[in-house]
Amino acid sequence: MNEAPDPFWKTAGDARQYDEFTKTTFAAIYPVIAGQVLERTGISRGTCLDVGSGPAPLAIALALQSDLRVTALDSSSKMQSLAARNIHDRGLEGRVIPMLGDVHAIPADGETFDLVVSRGSYHFWVDLPGALREIHRVLKSGGMAYIGGGYGSLEARKSVLAGRKKRGIVDDPDNPSRPRFRKFRPGEIESSIEAVGIEDYRIISDDSGFWMVIRKSA
Repeated sequence: MNEAPDPFWKTAGDARQYDEFTKTTFAAIYPVIAGQVLERTGISRGTCLDVGSGPAPLAIALALQSDLRVTALDSSSKMQSLAARNIHDRGLEGRVIPMLGDVHAIPADGETFDLVVSRGSYHFWVDLPGALREIHRVLKSGGMAYIGGGYGSLEARKSVLAGRKKRGIVDDPDNPSRPRFRKFRPGEIESSIEAVGIEDYRIISDDSGFWMVIRKSA
């Protein structure tokens, strides 16, 4: 039986190349971002969902710095295979669990996760309000979501840009000319959050990146 078409990565080589980037050019950003997630949400134990996890670099970094049990959700079977290998290589089987699925229909019951995170995937969501509604649904009462994109610090961003330039990649990673990369109008993200009925949230926009920090009412 032929494998179903991958919704994002056309070839296994494309997926492997991205996996390599996370271990080289981008490697330093994930421990930094994981630390910021834990500090800013105050959640370091329980259950966590990483949406659009790719080969699971952030999920792994979170597990290494906390007592969280992390589910790494991605819609790409190619990425899930790479994630499973990376999790095994770090000895985190049972702590980080790959899950195949889409943010618009998360395959989990409501009130499942204490923390939901996502770095770099929201620009590719077809329906931002719908995705946020699903994230809010699977959060436990009092749980938090930390969603956005960035490099953790200005120094890390400069390092990533230098690494990309060394590889001959010259586009701006904050404004790439990539298919399916969605750019948001001013106020659109806030409107999308509020359209779902979420009232307890804040936006962080600083050297760490752009992040939506959401709390589900207890």
